[in-house]
Amino acid sequence: MITRFTDQRDPKPRSREVFTFHRPETLREMLAQGRSLRDRLQDLSVLDPTDLRNCQVTCVTGLDKSVKKAKPRSLVQMATGSGKTFAAITFIYRLLKHAKAKRILFLVDTRNLGEQAEQEFLAYTPSDDNRKFTELYTVQRLT
Repeated sequence: MITRFTDQRDPKPRSREVFTFHRPETLREMLAQGRSLRDRLQDLSVLDPTDLRNCQVTCVTGLDKSVKKAKPRSLVQMATGSGKTFAAITFIYRLLKHAKAKRILFLVDTRNLGEQAEQEFLAYTPSDDNRKFTELYTVQRLT
């Protein structure tokens, strides 16, 4: 049996397959927020390019455009050492702050990359706030 869910609050509602139907308390919480995540993604502000390389600005603005068009899958292709992780954390910060995303999974394929990413999260300071990312949001590395 396939279970599908449609959030009519989305800018362009469409059904999607879900593993199981949402629990009543989850639906209440969703309704209490007023707007759906896809609707809140439209609130992403113009990117402040301070402390970003040109390729990182291109990356983050491209991701912004993609999620605003309800295209949640994107491929980021950047050269080694160009700051992919920094650009990803910048985008994650924007999702958490402006779209009020609840949690984000940042997945890497080796322990070494996980440790490096964790260090980047610990060191990241957004351009619009003097506090570290980890002072604003919880970062957990699964082991």
